[in-house]
Amino acid sequence: MKLTDMEMAHSVELEIMHDGKKTVLLTSVEGMIGNSVLLTPIHLDGKIVGFPAYLTVNLLYPEEDQLYCWSNIHVKAVRYRGHIYHSVELQGSAFPVNRRGAYRVFIGETRFIYHRNQTDTKMYEILLRDISETGMCYMSKDHFDVGRTVHLQLRLASGHELSLRAKILWKRENPNRSTTFLYGCKFMEKSKYLSSYLMSIQQEQQKRKLDLR
Repeated sequence: MKLTDMEMAHSVELEIMHDGKKTVLLTSVEGMIGNSVLLTPIHLDGKIVGFPAYLTVNLLYPEEDQLYCWSNIHVKAVRYRGHIYHSVELQGSAFPVNRRGAYRVFIGETRFIYHRNQTDTKMYEILLRDISETGMCYMSKDHFDVGRTVHLQLRLASGHELSLRAKILWKRENPNRSTTFLYGCKFMEKSKYLSSYLMSIQQEQQKRKLDLR
């Protein structure tokens, strides 16, 4: 995969490694200049995140069921046409890596899903365990059949509601709570708003980690 194969607004991951620890930050493609890709700037606590030279950074580009990687990249903040971006120069082609699926963000909070049939719409309270751009895992006391379509409701930072249609792919009894079940779902459409939601959640989680130090 080459730089020119990237799609605008497509989500990417910056995998950062330092002192044996790994952090993954979510961002998205905003534009391209020569051999560089412009990314949505990543902020933490109101400030743009810096990437010192001592960090090892990889750029991961998920596409369908494959993940592509540019390794040992340099990330810097740039101003282009009046806007700030994180810029990454990408040389050559990315290589495929074996990690399956998209990066998942842990939520661990109550959310709501609903199911429509021919006569009415029913709402269910769930515990959303984690979510990615391709799917989610949730816990519920209610029984849902595999193959069923549900809609997840998320509240965006703007105050608007985002509804995501998902298909249940698997169901397992929760080993820690015999009265509940774990469900794995795949989203049936892509949403640019979901990418923004995941980035905002991740930035808030990173901020809380820093506040605890």
